[in-house]
Amino acid sequence: MITTEPPRPRTPYATGAVTHRYPAPRPPAAPGTRPVTGPGMRSGMRPAAGPSAVDAPTVRFIPTRQVEVVAPPAATKASRVRGVDVARGLALLGMIAAHTLPLTAGDQPTLVGRLVNGPAAALFGVLAGLSVALLTGRRRVETDTARQHARRLAVRGLAIGTIGLALGQAELSSIDVILTYYGVLFVLAVPLVLLSTRVLAGLGAALVVVAPVTNHLLRAQLPPTELLDPSFTMLVTDPGGLLTTLLFTGAYPVWPWLAYLCVGIAVGRLRLDRTRTAAALALGGAALATVAAISSALLLQVAGGLGQVLTTTGLDPEEVASLFVEGPNGVTPATSWWWLAVSLPHSSTPFDLARTIGTSLAVLGLALLLDRLVARLADRTPGRVLGAIRAPLAAAGSMTLTFYVLHVVVTGLAPGTDPWVLFGVQAVGALAAGMAWQRFLGRGPLEAGVARLVDAVAPAPSKTSAPTTSRRVGAGLASAVAIGALLVAVTAGAGVALAFPSTGAPASTSAESEASEDESADAGTAEDTGTTGTAEPGATGDAAEDPAADAGGTDADSADAGESADTGTDSGDDG
Repeated sequence: MITTEPPRPRTPYATGAVTHRYPAPRPPAAPGTRPVTGPGMRSGMRPAAGPSAVDAPTVRFIPTRQVEVVAPPAATKASRVRGVDVARGLALLGMIAAHTLPLTAGDQPTLVGRLVNGPAAALFGVLAGLSVALLTGRRRVETDTARQHARRLAVRGLAIGTIGLALGQAELSSIDVILTYYGVLFVLAVPLVLLSTRVLAGLGAALVVVAPVTNHLLRAQLPPTELLDPSFTMLVTDPGGLLTTLLFTGAYPVWPWLAYLCVGIAVGRLRLDRTRTAAALALGGAALATVAAISSALLLQVAGGLGQVLTTTGLDPEEVASLFVEGPNGVTPATSWWWLAVSLPHSSTPFDLARTIGTSLAVLGLALLLDRLVARLADRTPGRVLGAIRAPLAAAGSMTLTFYVLHVVVTGLAPGTDPWVLFGVQAVGALAAGMAWQRFLGRGPLEAGVARLVDAVAPAPSKTSAPTTSRRVGAGLASAVAIGALLVAVTAGAGVALAFPSTGAPASTSAESEASEDESADAGTAEDTGTTGTAEPGATGDAAEDPAADAGGTDADSADAGESADTGTDSGDDG
Protein backbone atom coordinates (compact mmCIF):
# COMPACT_ATOMS: atom_id res chain seq x y z
CA MET A 1 0.00 0.00 0.00
CA ILE A 2 1.30 3.47 -0.90
CA THR A 3 0.74 6.19 1.70
CA THR A 4 1.66 9.84 1.72
CA GLU A 5 2.74 11.38 4.99
CA PRO A 6 1.42 14.85 5.81
CA PRO A 7 3.82 17.76 5.41
CA ARG A 8 6.18 18.25 8.34
CA PRO A 9 7.59 21.60 9.64
CA ARG A 10 10.77 22.44 7.95
CA THR A 11 13.87 22.14 10.04
CA PRO A 12 15.92 25.32 10.47
CA TYR A 13 18.61 24.39 8.01
CA ALA A 14 20.04 26.61 5.38
CA THR A 15 18.37 26.90 2.04
CA GLY A 16 19.38 24.11 -0.26
CA ALA A 17 20.30 21.68 2.53
CA VAL A 18 19.08 18.09 2.15
CA THR A 19 16.49 17.13 4.75
CA HIS A 20 15.76 13.40 4.98
CA ARG A 21 15.51 12.31 1.32
CA TYR A 22 14.51 15.34 -0.76
CA PRO A 23 16.19 18.77 -1.02
CA ALA A 24 14.09 21.70 0.10
CA PRO A 25 12.57 23.67 -2.76
CA ARG A 26 14.36 26.94 -3.44
CA PRO A 27 11.96 29.83 -4.05
CA PRO A 28 12.86 32.04 -6.93
CA ALA A 29 14.61 35.32 -6.06
CA ALA A 30 12.66 38.56 -6.41
CA PRO A 31 13.48 40.66 -9.44
CA GLY A 32 16.32 43.09 -8.78
CA THR A 33 17.57 41.38 -5.62
CA ARG A 34 20.92 39.72 -5.01
CA PRO A 35 21.64 36.59 -3.06
CA VAL A 36 22.25 37.25 0.59
CA THR A 37 25.57 36.15 1.99
CA GLY A 38 26.83 36.18 5.50
CA PRO A 39 29.20 34.50 7.90
CA GLY A 40 29.20 30.71 7.36
CA MET A 41 27.13 30.98 4.22
CA ARG A 42 28.23 30.27 0.71
CA SER A 43 27.34 32.45 -2.17
CA GLY A 44 23.77 31.83 -3.25
CA MET A 45 22.55 30.56 0.12
CA ARG A 46 19.61 32.27 1.73
CA PRO A 47 18.82 32.70 5.40
CA ALA A 48 16.72 30.02 7.05
CA ALA A 49 13.03 30.42 6.57
CA GLY A 50 10.52 30.72 9.35
CA PRO A 51 8.69 27.83 10.96
CA SER A 52 5.84 28.03 8.48
CA ALA A 53 7.95 26.61 5.62
CA VAL A 54 7.49 22.86 5.05
CA ASP A 55 9.40 20.07 3.28
CA ALA A 56 8.07 18.22 0.26
CA PRO A 57 5.95 15.15 1.10
CA THR A 58 7.92 11.98 1.69
CA VAL A 59 6.60 8.83 -0.08
CA ARG A 60 7.16 5.51 1.65
CA PHE A 61 6.23 1.89 0.77
CA ILE A 62 4.58 0.17 3.71
CA PRO A 63 3.63 -3.53 3.09
CA THR A 64 0.22 -4.36 4.49
CA ARG A 65 1.04 -8.11 4.94
CA GLN A 66 4.14 -10.15 5.46
CA VAL A 67 5.69 -11.53 2.27
CA GLU A 68 6.73 -15.17 2.55
CA VAL A 69 10.10 -16.04 1.06
CA VAL A 70 9.84 -19.51 -0.41
CA ALA A 71 13.12 -21.35 -0.75
CA PRO A 72 13.59 -23.59 -3.76
CA PRO A 73 12.82 -27.22 -2.96
CA ALA A 74 15.76 -29.41 -2.24
CA ALA A 75 16.75 -31.88 -4.90
CA THR A 76 15.10 -35.22 -4.21
CA LYS A 77 15.40 -38.61 -5.79
CA ALA A 78 13.15 -38.85 -8.82
CA SER A 79 10.18 -41.10 -8.40
CA ARG A 80 10.08 -44.28 -10.41
CA VAL A 81 8.33 -43.97 -13.75
CA ARG A 82 5.93 -46.87 -13.54
CA GLY A 83 5.04 -46.61 -17.21
CA VAL A 84 8.41 -48.13 -18.12
CA ASP A 85 7.68 -51.10 -15.88
CA VAL A 86 4.22 -51.43 -17.44
CA ALA A 87 5.80 -51.58 -20.88
CA ARG A 88 8.17 -54.27 -19.65
CA GLY A 89 5.28 -56.20 -18.16
CA LEU A 90 3.40 -56.08 -21.45
CA ALA A 91 6.51 -57.25 -23.29
CA LEU A 92 6.89 -60.12 -20.81
CA LEU A 93 3.31 -61.27 -21.38
CA GLY A 94 3.82 -60.95 -25.14
CA MET A 95 6.93 -63.07 -24.96
CA ILE A 96 5.16 -65.76 -22.93
CA ALA A 97 2.32 -65.77 -25.47
CA ALA A 98 4.75 -66.01 -28.39
CA HIS A 99 6.38 -69.09 -26.89
CA THR A 100 3.28 -70.93 -25.72
CA LEU A 101 0.30 -70.01 -27.93
CA PRO A 102 -0.20 -70.95 -31.61
CA LEU A 103 1.00 -68.17 -33.86
CA THR A 104 -0.40 -69.56 -37.12
CA ALA A 105 -3.60 -71.25 -38.22
CA GLY A 106 -3.20 -72.96 -41.56
CA ASP A 107 -1.61 -70.51 -43.96
CA GLN A 108 -2.49 -67.40 -41.97
CA PRO A 109 -1.06 -65.92 -38.75
CA THR A 110 -3.40 -65.87 -35.77
CA LEU A 111 -4.37 -62.69 -33.96
CA VAL A 112 -1.90 -63.55 -31.23
CA GLY A 113 0.80 -64.03 -33.83
CA ARG A 114 0.11 -60.65 -35.40
CA LEU A 115 0.23 -58.90 -32.03
CA VAL A 116 3.22 -60.51 -30.34
CA ASN A 117 5.37 -62.26 -32.93
CA GLY A 118 8.11 -59.71 -33.43
CA PRO A 119 6.82 -56.63 -31.58
CA ALA A 120 7.28 -58.25 -28.15
CA ALA A 121 10.96 -58.97 -28.80
CA ALA A 122 11.56 -55.54 -30.34
CA LEU A 123 9.95 -53.84 -27.34
CA PHE A 124 12.47 -55.51 -25.07
CA GLY A 125 15.23 -54.40 -27.42
CA VAL A 126 14.19 -50.76 -27.11
CA LEU A 127 13.75 -51.13 -23.35
CA ALA A 128 17.27 -52.56 -23.16
CA GLY A 129 18.58 -49.26 -24.50
CA LEU A 130 16.35 -47.36 -22.10
CA SER A 131 17.84 -49.41 -19.25
CA VAL A 132 21.33 -48.41 -20.38
CA ALA A 133 20.25 -44.77 -20.23
CA LEU A 134 19.01 -45.28 -16.68
CA LEU A 135 22.23 -47.00 -15.68
CA THR A 136 24.25 -44.01 -16.86
CA GLY A 137 22.17 -41.30 -15.21
CA ARG A 138 19.96 -40.52 -18.23
CA ARG A 139 22.54 -38.21 -19.73
CA ARG A 140 25.65 -38.37 -21.83
CA VAL A 141 28.56 -39.98 -19.99
CA GLU A 142 31.47 -37.59 -19.48
CA THR A 143 35.05 -38.63 -20.04
CA ASP A 144 35.97 -38.48 -16.35
CA THR A 145 33.42 -41.20 -15.46
CA ALA A 146 33.52 -43.12 -18.74
CA ARG A 147 35.84 -45.84 -17.41
CA GLN A 148 33.62 -46.60 -14.42
CA HIS A 149 30.45 -46.72 -16.50
CA ALA A 150 32.19 -48.90 -19.07
CA ARG A 151 33.20 -51.41 -16.41
CA ARG A 152 29.68 -51.52 -14.99
CA LEU A 153 28.08 -52.09 -18.39
CA ALA A 154 30.65 -54.75 -19.31
CA VAL A 155 30.17 -56.64 -16.03
CA ARG A 156 26.40 -56.49 -16.40
CA GLY A 157 26.61 -57.73 -19.98
CA LEU A 158 28.88 -60.61 -19.00
CA ALA A 159 26.56 -61.61 -16.15
CA ILE A 160 23.47 -61.60 -18.37
CA GLY A 161 25.31 -63.39 -21.17
CA THR A 162 26.49 -66.09 -18.78
CA ILE A 163 22.91 -66.77 -17.70
CA GLY A 164 21.96 -67.01 -21.37
CA LEU A 165 24.77 -69.49 -22.09
CA ALA A 166 23.65 -71.61 -19.15
CA LEU A 167 20.06 -71.73 -20.43
CA GLY A 168 21.29 -72.57 -23.92
CA GLN A 169 23.45 -75.34 -22.50
CA ALA A 170 20.45 -76.83 -20.68
CA GLU A 171 18.42 -77.02 -23.93
CA LEU A 172 15.17 -77.09 -22.01
CA SER A 173 12.85 -76.02 -24.80
CA SER A 174 12.61 -74.78 -28.36
CA ILE A 175 12.94 -71.17 -27.19
CA ASP A 176 15.85 -69.24 -28.65
CA VAL A 177 17.30 -67.72 -25.49
CA ILE A 178 18.01 -64.06 -26.01
CA LEU A 179 20.05 -63.34 -22.90
CA THR A 180 23.39 -64.03 -24.58
CA TYR A 181 22.54 -61.57 -27.35
CA TYR A 182 21.58 -59.01 -24.73
CA GLY A 183 24.87 -59.48 -22.97
CA VAL A 184 26.69 -58.54 -26.18
CA LEU A 185 24.39 -55.53 -26.61
CA PHE A 186 25.30 -54.21 -23.17
CA VAL A 187 28.98 -54.56 -23.90
CA LEU A 188 28.60 -52.72 -27.22
CA ALA A 189 26.68 -49.99 -25.41
CA VAL A 190 29.95 -48.85 -23.80
CA PRO A 191 30.91 -46.50 -26.69
CA LEU A 192 27.30 -45.52 -27.33
CA VAL A 193 26.82 -43.85 -23.94
CA LEU A 194 29.53 -41.34 -24.89
CA LEU A 195 27.35 -39.98 -27.69
CA SER A 196 24.89 -37.13 -27.40
CA THR A 197 21.18 -37.79 -27.66
CA ARG A 198 20.93 -36.30 -31.15
CA VAL A 199 23.86 -38.34 -32.43
CA LEU A 200 22.33 -41.48 -30.93
CA ALA A 201 19.00 -40.84 -32.63
CA GLY A 202 20.73 -40.22 -35.96
CA LEU A 203 22.90 -43.32 -35.56
CA GLY A 204 19.84 -45.42 -34.77
CA ALA A 205 18.09 -44.17 -37.89
CA ALA A 206 21.18 -44.88 -40.00
CA LEU A 207 21.54 -48.40 -38.59
CA VAL A 208 17.96 -49.21 -39.60
CA VAL A 209 19.17 -49.08 -43.21
CA VAL A 210 22.91 -49.69 -43.05
CA ALA A 211 22.94 -52.70 -40.72
CA PRO A 212 20.52 -54.91 -42.72
CA VAL A 213 22.24 -54.07 -46.02
CA THR A 214 25.75 -54.82 -44.76
CA ASN A 215 24.49 -57.92 -42.96
CA HIS A 216 22.94 -59.15 -46.22
CA LEU A 217 26.25 -58.60 -48.04
CA LEU A 218 28.18 -60.51 -45.38
CA ARG A 219 25.79 -63.45 -45.21
CA ALA A 220 25.93 -63.78 -48.98
CA GLN A 221 29.66 -64.58 -48.57
CA LEU A 222 29.15 -67.10 -45.75
CA PRO A 223 28.23 -70.76 -46.13
CA PRO A 224 24.77 -71.68 -44.82
CA THR A 225 24.96 -71.99 -41.06
CA GLU A 226 22.87 -73.88 -38.59
CA LEU A 227 20.73 -71.87 -36.20
CA LEU A 228 22.04 -72.88 -32.79
CA ASP A 229 21.33 -71.61 -29.31
CA PRO A 230 24.50 -70.04 -27.87
CA SER A 231 25.92 -72.31 -25.15
CA PHE A 232 29.12 -73.04 -23.27
CA THR A 233 29.77 -75.97 -25.59
CA MET A 234 29.58 -73.70 -28.61
CA LEU A 235 31.84 -71.19 -26.87
CA VAL A 236 34.54 -73.84 -26.41
CA THR A 237 34.20 -75.88 -29.60
CA ASP A 238 33.25 -73.18 -32.13
CA PRO A 239 33.98 -69.66 -30.84
CA GLY A 240 34.06 -68.24 -34.36
CA GLY A 241 30.67 -69.72 -35.13
CA LEU A 242 29.33 -68.38 -31.83
CA LEU A 243 30.52 -64.86 -32.68
CA THR A 244 28.99 -65.10 -36.16
CA THR A 245 25.71 -66.30 -34.67
CA LEU A 246 25.56 -63.55 -32.08
CA LEU A 247 26.46 -60.70 -34.41
CA PHE A 248 25.02 -61.60 -37.83
CA THR A 249 23.11 -64.87 -38.31
CA GLY A 250 21.38 -65.70 -35.02
CA ALA A 251 17.79 -65.37 -33.94
CA TYR A 252 18.48 -61.88 -32.60
CA PRO A 253 21.52 -60.62 -34.56
CA VAL A 254 23.25 -57.90 -32.58
CA TRP A 255 24.43 -55.85 -35.56
CA PRO A 256 20.92 -54.94 -36.80
CA TRP A 257 19.58 -54.88 -33.24
CA LEU A 258 21.94 -52.05 -32.35
CA ALA A 259 19.28 -49.83 -33.91
CA TYR A 260 16.91 -50.77 -31.06
CA LEU A 261 19.65 -50.06 -28.53
CA CYS A 262 20.45 -46.58 -29.92
CA VAL A 263 16.79 -45.57 -30.04
CA GLY A 264 16.22 -46.85 -26.51
CA ILE A 265 19.15 -44.91 -25.05
CA ALA A 266 18.00 -41.72 -26.78
CA VAL A 267 14.43 -42.17 -25.52
CA GLY A 268 15.66 -42.92 -22.01
CA ARG A 269 17.28 -39.49 -21.81
CA LEU A 270 13.99 -37.68 -22.48
CA ARG A 271 11.65 -36.29 -19.85
CA LEU A 272 9.48 -39.36 -19.54
CA ASP A 273 7.32 -37.74 -16.85
CA ARG A 274 5.89 -35.19 -19.29
CA THR A 275 2.61 -35.70 -21.07
CA ARG A 276 3.98 -34.09 -24.23
CA THR A 277 6.82 -36.63 -24.39
CA ALA A 278 4.48 -39.57 -23.89
CA ALA A 279 2.05 -38.35 -26.54
CA ALA A 280 4.86 -37.74 -29.02
CA LEU A 281 6.19 -41.29 -28.50
CA ALA A 282 2.74 -42.83 -28.92
CA LEU A 283 1.73 -40.88 -32.01
CA GLY A 284 5.16 -40.86 -33.63
CA GLY A 285 5.63 -44.57 -33.04
CA ALA A 286 2.24 -45.46 -34.50
CA ALA A 287 2.94 -43.30 -37.56
CA LEU A 288 6.38 -44.88 -38.10
CA ALA A 289 4.99 -48.41 -37.87
CA THR A 290 2.19 -47.60 -40.30
CA VAL A 291 4.49 -45.98 -42.87
CA ALA A 292 6.95 -48.90 -42.70
CA ALA A 293 4.23 -51.52 -43.18
CA ILE A 294 2.60 -49.66 -46.08
CA SER A 295 5.94 -49.01 -47.79
CA SER A 296 6.88 -52.68 -47.58
CA ALA A 297 3.52 -53.72 -49.01
CA LEU A 298 3.87 -51.29 -51.91
CA LEU A 299 7.33 -52.57 -52.79
CA LEU A 300 6.26 -56.19 -52.67
CA GLN A 301 2.84 -55.97 -54.27
CA VAL A 302 3.06 -52.98 -56.63
CA ALA A 303 6.76 -52.86 -57.53
CA GLY A 304 6.92 -56.62 -58.09
CA GLY A 305 9.23 -57.49 -55.23
CA LEU A 306 7.18 -60.49 -54.16
CA GLY A 307 7.52 -62.12 -57.55
CA GLN A 308 11.28 -61.59 -57.49
CA VAL A 309 11.53 -63.20 -54.07
CA LEU A 310 9.49 -66.22 -55.10
CA THR A 311 11.43 -66.84 -58.32
CA THR A 312 14.99 -66.23 -57.10
CA THR A 313 14.84 -67.58 -53.58
CA GLY A 314 16.17 -71.06 -54.34
CA LEU A 315 13.91 -72.51 -51.66
CA ASP A 316 10.97 -74.86 -51.85
CA PRO A 317 7.64 -73.02 -52.34
CA GLU A 318 6.30 -74.49 -49.11
CA GLU A 319 9.32 -73.18 -47.25
CA VAL A 320 8.82 -69.73 -48.72
CA ALA A 321 5.14 -69.84 -47.75
CA SER A 322 6.14 -70.82 -44.22
CA LEU A 323 8.54 -67.88 -44.05
CA PHE A 324 5.82 -65.44 -45.07
CA VAL A 325 3.39 -66.84 -42.49
CA GLU A 326 5.67 -67.37 -39.49
CA GLY A 327 8.52 -65.06 -40.36
CA PRO A 328 12.18 -66.02 -40.66
CA ASN A 329 14.16 -66.85 -37.57
CA GLY A 330 16.32 -63.78 -37.17
CA VAL A 331 17.44 -63.04 -40.74
CA THR A 332 16.13 -63.55 -44.25
CA PRO A 333 17.75 -65.69 -46.97
CA ALA A 334 20.54 -63.85 -48.78
CA THR A 335 19.47 -65.06 -52.23
CA SER A 336 17.82 -61.82 -53.39
CA TRP A 337 18.02 -58.15 -52.50
CA TRP A 338 14.25 -58.06 -52.58
CA TRP A 339 14.22 -59.86 -49.23
CA LEU A 340 15.18 -56.54 -47.68
CA ALA A 341 11.79 -55.16 -48.70
CA VAL A 342 9.79 -57.51 -46.46
CA SER A 343 8.57 -56.50 -43.01
CA LEU A 344 8.11 -60.05 -41.70
CA PRO A 345 8.54 -60.71 -37.96
CA HIS A 346 12.16 -61.29 -36.94
CA SER A 347 13.47 -60.63 -40.45
CA SER A 348 15.83 -57.80 -39.37
CA THR A 349 15.18 -55.87 -42.58
CA PRO A 350 14.93 -52.07 -42.72
CA PHE A 351 11.14 -52.22 -42.83
CA ASP A 352 10.93 -54.77 -40.03
CA LEU A 353 13.23 -52.68 -37.82
CA ALA A 354 11.31 -49.46 -38.56
CA ARG A 355 7.93 -51.12 -38.00
CA THR A 356 8.88 -52.72 -34.70
CA ILE A 357 10.68 -49.61 -33.44
CA GLY A 358 7.42 -47.77 -34.13
CA THR A 359 5.29 -50.31 -32.27
CA SER A 360 7.72 -50.26 -29.34
CA LEU A 361 7.61 -46.47 -29.05
CA ALA A 362 3.83 -46.51 -29.32
CA VAL A 363 3.45 -49.04 -26.49
CA LEU A 364 5.91 -47.14 -24.30
CA GLY A 365 4.14 -43.86 -25.01
CA LEU A 366 0.73 -45.32 -24.11
CA ALA A 367 2.14 -46.76 -20.89
CA LEU A 368 3.56 -43.35 -19.97
CA LEU A 369 0.23 -41.69 -20.80
CA LEU A 370 -1.43 -44.16 -18.44
CA ASP A 371 0.99 -42.91 -15.78
CA ARG A 372 -0.10 -39.33 -16.31
CA LEU A 373 -3.79 -40.28 -16.30
CA VAL A 374 -3.47 -42.23 -13.04
CA ALA A 375 -1.65 -39.30 -11.44
CA ARG A 376 -4.32 -36.84 -12.56
CA LEU A 377 -7.20 -39.03 -11.34
CA ALA A 378 -5.47 -40.25 -8.20
CA ASP A 379 -8.24 -39.04 -5.87
CA ARG A 380 -11.10 -40.39 -7.98
CA THR A 381 -12.52 -43.85 -8.52
CA PRO A 382 -11.36 -44.17 -12.16
CA GLY A 383 -7.83 -43.34 -11.09
CA ARG A 384 -7.88 -45.98 -8.38
CA VAL A 385 -9.21 -48.58 -10.82
CA LEU A 386 -6.54 -47.77 -13.41
CA GLY A 387 -3.89 -47.85 -10.70
CA ALA A 388 -5.05 -51.30 -9.59
CA ILE A 389 -4.86 -52.56 -13.17
CA ARG A 390 -1.42 -51.06 -13.64
CA ALA A 391 0.10 -52.41 -10.43
CA PRO A 392 0.45 -56.11 -11.40
CA LEU A 393 1.92 -55.27 -14.81
CA ALA A 394 4.42 -52.87 -13.28
CA ALA A 395 5.37 -55.39 -10.59
CA ALA A 396 6.00 -58.15 -13.12
CA GLY A 397 7.86 -55.70 -15.34
CA SER A 398 10.19 -54.75 -12.51
CA MET A 399 11.66 -58.29 -12.35
CA THR A 400 11.53 -59.59 -15.92
CA LEU A 401 14.95 -61.29 -15.79
CA THR A 402 13.70 -63.59 -13.06
CA PHE A 403 10.40 -64.30 -14.78
CA TYR A 404 12.06 -64.80 -18.15
CA VAL A 405 14.36 -67.50 -16.79
CA LEU A 406 11.43 -69.15 -15.00
CA HIS A 407 9.44 -69.01 -18.23
CA VAL A 408 12.16 -70.82 -20.18
CA VAL A 409 12.47 -73.49 -17.48
CA VAL A 410 8.72 -74.05 -17.01
CA THR A 411 8.06 -74.16 -20.76
CA GLY A 412 10.83 -76.70 -21.19
CA LEU A 413 9.55 -78.93 -18.37
CA ALA A 414 5.94 -78.97 -19.60
CA PRO A 415 6.12 -79.56 -23.36
CA GLY A 416 2.83 -81.42 -23.65
CA THR A 417 0.65 -78.99 -21.71
CA ASP A 418 -2.29 -77.32 -23.40
CA PRO A 419 -1.01 -73.99 -24.84
CA TRP A 420 -3.67 -71.81 -23.26
CA VAL A 421 -3.29 -73.50 -19.87
CA LEU A 422 0.48 -73.08 -20.04
CA PHE A 423 0.12 -69.43 -20.99
CA GLY A 424 -2.48 -68.73 -18.32
CA VAL A 425 -0.48 -70.33 -15.53
CA GLN A 426 2.68 -68.44 -16.42
CA ALA A 427 0.99 -65.10 -17.05
CA VAL A 428 -1.14 -65.14 -13.90
CA GLY A 429 1.76 -66.51 -11.88
CA ALA A 430 4.06 -63.71 -13.04
CA LEU A 431 1.51 -61.01 -12.21
CA ALA A 432 0.61 -62.42 -8.80
CA ALA A 433 4.12 -63.41 -7.77
CA GLY A 434 5.47 -60.07 -8.94
CA MET A 435 2.99 -58.19 -6.74
CA ALA A 436 3.77 -60.32 -3.69
CA TRP A 437 7.53 -60.26 -4.16
CA GLN A 438 7.67 -56.52 -4.73
CA ARG A 439 5.47 -55.85 -1.73
CA PHE A 440 7.40 -57.95 0.78
CA LEU A 441 10.90 -58.43 -0.66
CA GLY A 442 11.49 -55.63 -3.16
CA ARG A 443 13.78 -56.29 -6.11
CA GLY A 444 13.66 -59.61 -7.95
CA PRO A 445 16.25 -62.23 -6.94
CA LEU A 446 18.19 -62.33 -10.22
CA GLU A 447 17.96 -58.57 -10.61
CA ALA A 448 19.36 -58.10 -7.11
CA GLY A 449 22.10 -60.63 -7.73
CA VAL A 450 23.26 -58.96 -10.94
CA ALA A 451 23.17 -55.54 -9.29
CA ARG A 452 25.25 -56.69 -6.33
CA LEU A 453 27.78 -58.31 -8.62
CA VAL A 454 28.10 -55.11 -10.64
CA ASP A 455 28.48 -52.99 -7.49
CA ALA A 456 31.11 -55.35 -6.09
CA VAL A 457 33.23 -55.45 -9.25
CA ALA A 458 32.68 -51.87 -10.47
CA PRO A 459 31.35 -49.41 -7.86
CA ALA A 460 29.11 -46.66 -9.13
CA PRO A 461 30.85 -43.37 -9.94
CA SER A 462 30.20 -40.46 -7.62
CA LYS A 463 27.77 -37.86 -8.81
CA THR A 464 29.44 -34.91 -10.46
CA SER A 465 28.36 -31.43 -11.37
CA ALA A 466 27.25 -30.29 -14.78
CA PRO A 467 29.83 -30.57 -17.58
CA THR A 468 32.36 -27.78 -17.66
CA THR A 469 33.64 -26.01 -20.74
CA SER A 470 36.80 -28.11 -20.75
CA ARG A 471 34.70 -31.27 -20.84
CA ARG A 472 32.59 -30.01 -23.70
CA VAL A 473 35.67 -29.30 -25.80
CA GLY A 474 36.39 -33.02 -26.23
CA ALA A 475 32.77 -34.03 -26.85
CA GLY A 476 33.16 -34.18 -30.62
CA LEU A 477 36.37 -36.16 -30.35
CA ALA A 478 34.77 -38.57 -27.89
CA SER A 479 31.84 -39.13 -30.28
CA ALA A 480 34.17 -39.85 -33.18
CA VAL A 481 36.23 -42.28 -31.10
CA ALA A 482 33.07 -44.01 -29.83
CA ILE A 483 31.60 -44.54 -33.29
CA GLY A 484 34.99 -45.66 -34.56
CA ALA A 485 35.33 -48.20 -31.74
CA LEU A 486 31.86 -49.57 -32.52
CA LEU A 487 32.66 -49.95 -36.21
CA VAL A 488 35.99 -51.60 -35.42
CA ALA A 489 34.27 -54.13 -33.16
CA VAL A 490 31.67 -55.05 -35.78
CA THR A 491 34.26 -55.14 -38.57
CA ALA A 492 36.46 -57.42 -36.48
CA GLY A 493 33.47 -59.69 -35.92
CA ALA A 494 32.80 -59.80 -39.67
CA GLY A 495 36.45 -60.65 -40.30
CA VAL A 496 36.29 -63.53 -37.84
CA ALA A 497 33.08 -64.77 -39.45
CA LEU A 498 34.71 -64.83 -42.88
CA ALA A 499 37.98 -66.33 -41.68
CA PHE A 500 36.47 -68.93 -39.36
CA PRO A 501 33.03 -69.89 -40.68
CA SER A 502 30.75 -71.85 -38.45
CA THR A 503 31.21 -75.60 -38.44
CA GLY A 504 27.47 -76.17 -38.21
CA ALA A 505 25.68 -78.00 -40.99
CA PRO A 506 23.57 -76.00 -43.46
CA ALA A 507 20.19 -74.88 -42.21
CA SER A 508 19.81 -71.28 -43.23
CA THR A 509 16.21 -70.89 -42.24
CA SER A 510 13.86 -72.26 -39.64
CA ALA A 511 11.68 -73.69 -42.37
CA GLU A 512 14.61 -75.72 -43.69
CA SER A 513 15.33 -77.05 -40.22
CA GLU A 514 11.73 -78.09 -39.75
CA ALA A 515 11.60 -79.80 -43.12
CA SER A 516 14.84 -81.66 -42.39
CA GLU A 517 13.54 -82.83 -39.05
CA ASP A 518 10.30 -84.07 -40.59
CA GLU A 519 12.20 -85.99 -43.24
CA SER A 520 14.44 -87.54 -40.64
CA ALA A 521 11.48 -88.51 -38.52
CA ASP A 522 9.76 -90.11 -41.51
CA ALA A 523 12.89 -92.03 -42.36
CA GLY A 524 13.22 -93.21 -38.77
CA THR A 525 9.65 -94.53 -38.62
CA ALA A 526 9.50 -96.13 -42.04
CA GLU A 527 8.77 -99.81 -41.36
CA ASP A 528 9.20 -101.02 -44.90
CA THR A 529 12.89 -100.08 -45.03
CA GLY A 530 13.81 -101.85 -41.82
CA THR A 531 16.37 -99.15 -41.05
CA THR A 532 16.39 -96.44 -38.45
CA GLY A 533 16.51 -92.92 -39.81
CA THR A 534 19.30 -90.67 -38.70
CA ALA A 535 18.57 -87.04 -38.05
CA GLU A 536 20.16 -84.73 -40.55
CA PRO A 537 22.85 -82.49 -39.08
CA GLY A 538 21.01 -79.46 -40.35
CA ALA A 539 17.90 -80.19 -38.35
CA THR A 540 18.06 -78.94 -34.82
CA GLY A 541 15.38 -79.79 -32.35
CA ASP A 542 15.32 -76.31 -30.88
CA ALA A 543 14.59 -74.31 -33.96
CA ALA A 544 12.65 -77.00 -35.76
CA GLU A 545 9.89 -77.63 -33.27
CA ASP A 546 8.46 -74.15 -33.25
CA PRO A 547 10.40 -71.71 -35.38
CA ALA A 548 7.79 -69.01 -35.19
CA ALA A 549 7.47 -69.25 -31.46
CA ASP A 550 11.16 -69.16 -30.77
CA ALA A 551 11.45 -66.11 -32.95
CA GLY A 552 8.57 -64.57 -31.15
CA GLY A 553 10.49 -62.72 -28.56
CA THR A 554 12.70 -64.31 -25.96
CA ASP A 555 13.43 -60.82 -25.02
CA ALA A 556 12.64 -60.21 -21.46
CA ASP A 557 16.12 -59.86 -20.25
CA SER A 558 16.77 -56.37 -21.39
CA ALA A 559 14.36 -55.23 -18.89
CA ASP A 560 16.29 -57.08 -16.32
CA ALA A 561 19.31 -55.01 -16.91
CA GLY A 562 17.22 -51.98 -16.42
CA GLU A 563 15.67 -53.42 -13.33
CA SER A 564 18.96 -53.64 -11.55
CA ALA A 565 19.93 -50.17 -12.52
CA ASP A 566 21.48 -48.19 -9.77
CA THR A 567 21.20 -44.66 -10.94
CA GLY A 568 19.78 -41.89 -8.85
CA THR A 569 16.90 -41.33 -11.24
CA ASP A 570 14.46 -44.18 -11.04
CA SER A 571 12.71 -43.84 -14.33
CA GLY A 572 11.36 -47.32 -14.44
CA ASP A 573 14.59 -48.82 -13.25
CA ASP A 574 15.27 -50.69 -10.09
CA GLY A 575 17.65 -48.01 -8.92
